[in-house]
Amino acid sequence: MRIIVLSHECTGPNPQCERDARDGRTVHVIPQLDSGSLIMPTYHYASEEDGRAAIEQAHETAPVITTDDELYDARARGIAHKLSAGWIDPSMR
Repeated sequence: MRIIVLSHECTGPNPQCERDARDGRTVHVIPQLDSGSLIMPTYHYASEEDGRAAIEQAHETAPVITTDDELYDARARGIAHKLSAGWIDPSMR
């Protein structure tokens, strides 16, 4: 897994970026996996170190989603989760 810092001062134009920046989380950090996806509840952190730590922790502990119900539950609870390579989000089907 690779961790990429997109910006240390992200303030938009995405509405979520704007909201997180107002809360002091301007460091935009994303994971890049060899296969599948790691979905985080947020990609904005107060520091690069916080972002890297959150993504590393999630990479180790996040559940792998196998059903639509599991996906909806993870989203509702705001927890990090993994999608297997080839699994298609129901909103994209």
